[in-house]
Amino acid sequence: MKFVIPKKADWRFPIAVFLLAVSVFFLVHALWFVQTPVWFPVRCFLNGLPVTLFLFLPALFWKRLARIWLPSVTVLLLVPALLAGMHLFYYETTISQQSLYAIFESNLSESLEFLGSQFSVTALLYALALFTIPLVLLRRALRLIRTSGFSAARFCGVVLLAVFFALYGSGKLPRLAKDNLAWQLVSSWQNYRETMEDLEGYMKKAAGLRAPDVATGREPVTLVVLIGESSSRHHWGLYGYFRDTTPELAAMQDELFVFDDAISPFGRTTLSVAAALSCRDVPGVGELPLVNVFRQAGFEAVWISNQTTIDDTNMIVRLVTGADRKIYLNRGGDQGYIRQFDDKILPALDSVLAQDSPAGRRVVFVHTMGSHVNYASRYPEAFSRFISGGDIQEKPWFTGSAKKYINHYDNSIVYTDHIIAAVIKRLRTVPNSALLFFSDHGEEVYDTRKHHGHHDSMESRYYVDIPFLFWLSPSYRARLTPEEVRRFLAARHRPFVNDAAPYVMLELCGVSFPSPHWKDSPLSSDFAPRPRIIHGVDYDSRYPAEREKASACVR
Repeated sequence: MKFVIPKKADWRFPIAVFLLAVSVFFLVHALWFVQTPVWFPVRCFLNGLPVTLFLFLPALFWKRLARIWLPSVTVLLLVPALLAGMHLFYYETTISQQSLYAIFESNLSESLEFLGSQFSVTALLYALALFTIPLVLLRRALRLIRTSGFSAARFCGVVLLAVFFALYGSGKLPRLAKDNLAWQLVSSWQNYRETMEDLEGYMKKAAGLRAPDVATGREPVTLVVLIGESSSRHHWGLYGYFRDTTPELAAMQDELFVFDDAISPFGRTTLSVAAALSCRDVPGVGELPLVNVFRQAGFEAVWISNQTTIDDTNMIVRLVTGADRKIYLNRGGDQGYIRQFDDKILPALDSVLAQDSPAGRRVVFVHTMGSHVNYASRYPEAFSRFISGGDIQEKPWFTGSAKKYINHYDNSIVYTDHIIAAVIKRLRTVPNSALLFFSDHGEEVYDTRKHHGHHDSMESRYYVDIPFLFWLSPSYRARLTPEEVRRFLAARHRPFVNDAAPYVMLELCGVSFPSPHWKDSPLSSDFAPRPRIIHGVDYDSRYPAEREKASACVR
């Protein structure tokens, strides 16, 4: 039996099914493209289309089944289309596990209040269009079932089935499925449930973890810890970069303690942030969330995140689960392409600072988007300071787009500078306040090779070289002893790995407990430099000539 294309067959029904499949998620991706006019929304639509077509496949083989299958699948797919579309309309980003976290953590009253406050005619028209267009095409397809033969439909079904098995055999199907909105919703729901079950078990365990003999020696302190993202100190004007990317911090440089030789223990977010938020080798305990120590010392602990932390950084979520308050600002999906600016943290921080904290002690951790790729999505247009790239020195590995990426990255650093300065401005009126800033890891931006991004390796020192600084309010500085001032100043040039960050925070807040790792902190009077072995590589042996250069830039 030969497999041939039916020549006199009626092609109207399979075409109608194809248009129906296309229409279900078309308006979602169209809005996404309008909001973010790059190739990514188009690519996601095309990648997800084969999975959508496959779901309609049974309707192409049997006429009797088609009458039931087409409306059933259409209605089922319209649920994620409506959820994703309206989420995109309101938040300008795709729905994700983080979105589900926010939705299911809200009660009915909060949900109704949100819907009432966000109602608009434009939103209503867009919602109507999301399901009206597919339903009109569904009606057309159902009419054609009665009048069309199924030879052309079955031929198309066989072709689609062959394509599906080819994609499955090539291993590409899972990648395409990730871009299908229906698949994303089901996957996000499954991940949400697994995360919640996992966290419930961990919270029961973590609640009982306590550091031994915690002591608080200072007056009440408010510490804000800004955790940067993908920020290389080599692109900071404050560290001697040829561009003035940190003008606001430079204007207050005399108030800052800028550390010139800090490196991250890892080249990716999850592990590096986790290392900065946990105390290891605690006697009798082992690894202990830093939040637990602060709460034992009478501090209110607040976690503010502008990253989609719940998605793939469960380790971070675990470490902050004991915080008194957790505020998630980013309900987006793929962080690489959403436009989520860090100025969103400012009103959230204002709200926290406006309320009294127990005993006047508070630590606020803020996880920023910083310079997370895509760099162009990390800053508002007003911060497009570097455009031409004519001042960038040519390098042999530059491609046509290298200078564009460098410009975007440097503009993101300018915006980070602005955010840090804005937080400091708020803290000036808060008694005994301090700000600590460090980046999770660094970033290679065509600095030494044809590459931009980061990697958990030592192939480039730019992956781990990070900015690290703190600011103290006038009232905080006034209570420092001369010996403490000398120690803080000397600490700026000490080489350390940022898994010492917990002890820097505790020192700034006057909190202590027995630990063998106090000597890792550059602020400690017992500081002892240790070999900085990153991924089995001795950092200081590989880059011996760079330390003095970095140190000279900030003196």
